[in-house]
Amino acid sequence: MMHGHAEAFDKKQLKASLYETASVPVDRSVWTLDHTPPAHPPLMGDVEADIVVVGAGVVGASLSLHLAERGINTVLIDAAQPADAASGRNAGHVQPYLLSLEPLADLPGKGRPFLDCLIEHRNIVFELCQRHGIDADQVQGGLLEVARKPSAALESAAKQWAGLGLDVEILGADRLRPLVGTDRYSFGTIWRNGGSVNPFLLTNGMVQAAAGLGARVYGDSPVRACERQGGRWKVRTASGSVLADRVVLCTNGHVGADFFADLQRTQFPLLACGLATRPLPQSFLDVVNPKRIAMSQHPAGLYPMVVDRKGRLISATIPGVGRAHRSDLYFQYFLRHLRRVYPEARDVRIELETYWTGMTHNSSAIYEKAYPKFYRVDEGLFALMNFGSWGNHLGPMMGMDVARALAADRPDSAALGCERPEQVRFSGSFSTKLRRFLIPSARLADRFGLV
Repeated sequence: MMHGHAEAFDKKQLKASLYETASVPVDRSVWTLDHTPPAHPPLMGDVEADIVVVGAGVVGASLSLHLAERGINTVLIDAAQPADAASGRNAGHVQPYLLSLEPLADLPGKGRPFLDCLIEHRNIVFELCQRHGIDADQVQGGLLEVARKPSAALESAAKQWAGLGLDVEILGADRLRPLVGTDRYSFGTIWRNGGSVNPFLLTNGMVQAAAGLGARVYGDSPVRACERQGGRWKVRTASGSVLADRVVLCTNGHVGADFFADLQRTQFPLLACGLATRPLPQSFLDVVNPKRIAMSQHPAGLYPMVVDRKGRLISATIPGVGRAHRSDLYFQYFLRHLRRVYPEARDVRIELETYWTGMTHNSSAIYEKAYPKFYRVDEGLFALMNFGSWGNHLGPMMGMDVARALAADRPDSAALGCERPEQVRFSGSFSTKLRRFLIPSARLADRFGLV
């Protein structure tokens, strides 16, 4: 009898650990529902390339696509299939701006090249979908940040970015009401270059476009080693290898890799969870979000929300430590929020369809300063990673920019610069602070109307 109880406990703990480590299958993510992209075969035998890209997330997919567009012989390889990790699990927002310009001072030209790149390519997600015929349920309906009272921080950010060239407006209660269907919010900013996208389909669409331009794509091929061979690099898997002039690692935090383990110590991991309702009546959606605008609440962003083409409400949050498997808990938080903001929700049957977790990797313990990084690990060996929460927009953009820099054989000309990896201290402190203290406090303040 005791053995039976222990076995049941072990199974329960194992299930919980899959959520805590973001190891639940990606097919639990809402973005994969109803979609089964073609699987890419494993690497078999030995091949050669100019550049091998390791990691077929949104960053590696964009880099491979833009390299292929430039006629560079490219191999893209992934341990699983495209968008299996963070790129198939995020909240679906396309955010065309950054929370802070302060970190720009540490970039080449005090960040001017990076800022110019961001402004010039503020619509890159939607332009890529149009140019390559990618159907990723993309909606450039804008990204709306709402607040219960006027916010000097939101107003200042909007004015600053408008001066730089983004299409952003400050909205009062009268203009917000038709967009959000509630009187709860009296102030907001709408970033019209933003919107929402199915990141799983976006990533797979870019991979397919890269393959159509000649890039070779291999899935289910974990890299076991990356070693010098003469003046080139050999990337080895269980059943093959790629010999290339240059390697770019676009792995999600480089977690689980036995080679170049120092890259795992360059970032602050943070677990997030996502949830999606079953499709809802159009009459209710016409009240909650009639224009399918991506939404986020200021200042804590506790209940970001997008609507997909099937009429599902999709949200994300940061789970408590040891509670990442509690889909019931986070769905109840979201449902309580909906019913508080929209009284109409009390009369609608709202059910949870799916729940999942994913892992972000941030270059800074200060959330708004967590810019992505382009590392020079060794001569001819690079890493483009640590995108945090900005991957849906910055991933395609930086993949494009790094492809330009590598094609010109000038990696230092990348808008991010090209720096040596630097180990961070206390990498778990960022997650602990958010998951144990800040997010629970924000939920409590929101529940009692203190925000």
